[in-house]
Amino acid sequence: MPFFTQSPSDLVRLLEALYDLEQPRDTWFRSVLKAASSALDRGTGVGALLYDVSEDVLRVDVMDGVNVDARNFEMGGDYHRQPALANTIIQAYRRVVCATLADQETDPQALEAMRERYAGIGLGDQVMINGANPSGFGCVLYVFSSVLLDLAPADRDLMTRIAAHLSTAYRLQRRLELTVEEEAVDAVLKTDGHLEHAEPAARSNEARESLQGAVRSREWARGSAGRRDPEKATSAWKPLVSGRWSLVDRYEVGGRRYITARENMVAASGPKALSPRERQVVSLAGLGHSNKSIAYELGLAHSTVRVLLARAGTKLGTRTRSALVKQVLAAG
Repeated sequence: MPFFTQSPSDLVRLLEALYDLEQPRDTWFRSVLKAASSALDRGTGVGALLYDVSEDVLRVDVMDGVNVDARNFEMGGDYHRQPALANTIIQAYRRVVCATLADQETDPQALEAMRERYAGIGLGDQVMINGANPSGFGCVLYVFSSVLLDLAPADRDLMTRIAAHLSTAYRLQRRLELTVEEEAVDAVLKTDGHLEHAEPAARSNEARESLQGAVRSREWARGSAGRRDPEKATSAWKPLVSGRWSLVDRYEVGGRRYITARENMVAASGPKALSPRERQVVSLAGLGHSNKSIAYELGLAHSTVRVLLARAGTKLGTRTRSALVKQVLAAG
């Protein structure tokens, strides 16, 4: 059974739930999980967890599921608690974006053992959709299946976009939750894209045009046409605008809805020779993201990402993408 064909509009509701950030983390997490279940559940449940692998220690902050067999939930919890498996899981959360069991486990014997354990509780496979941040924290979804899965390229692309939104929304949720005073916004726009207010950072013609275009695209995705086509809706609704801002709804007296642009840049370390944007794209490449995925996540042109990676390689004297990523991650 293909993904995303049963209730296409539910995928847009998942994106809406991700950016509904005016609530405590536990409430936000469970609303996201509920929306993910509506969009992705194949009859065997959807699980989710918030993790932190910023150090060489696996920390699970929240874990829950909807329609997940109790034995499966217990097995997942035990899997994450075993010290012998910690490094494997940490590396997966640092490097994998979207994967079935066969994608994650390349050792035939280990894969067979995992499939036997899953068969014992009536499962055949799973898909991991991982929203990782270079800083080490992330939000991951597990979609369980009673049969083996063979994901079509279009499905993988769509899941990769979901992973980008998981990462971006959770990063902003953490920032807003840790902010004592009310978080300032760089711009306020109407739902038709009209710019109502802009701070200096958003006043240039380029910034204004980017924000206005992003609002119109986002609103199209939330409309009836976008809800009928999840591929086009997620393509139109980018996680970031110009690699800098996330768009979040704000309601005022009378229920009038405005769109606010909030600073939400990817925090990435690396050699001082690289610009902040170069460190961002290389760090995302280190998470296993393709150039296409990085462009989508940052709201940049594909060609811009390619140029930034090439420029970073020239500055550091590396000739391959893997060597560049390795050098920057080591420096970070």
